[in-house]
Amino acid sequence: MNRWLRLGGWAVLGLILLWVVLEVVSIIFGIVSWIVSTVVSLLVVALLLYLAYLAVSKLLGGSGGRGGSRSRSREKEKIFE
Repeated sequence: MNRWLRLGGWAVLGLILLWVVLEVVSIIFGIVSWIVSTVVSLLVVALLLYLAYLAVSKLLGGSGGRGGSRSRSREKEKIFE
């Protein structure tokens, strides 16, 4: 009878330890999944903002560098006239 009680105690202790290990692993997986989902969400938002920037710059003719070079070439033409 003593042997069965001892084995039962070890079995209960093993189940409790297994439960604790599974809880710790689930907490770690929860943190990792939260970090991954946050990074993916930020990447999607950054991509959408970049696409919106490209769309707005095309709609508004966003050739700021080209427009500046055109005005500079016009200034050079005026100087040589």
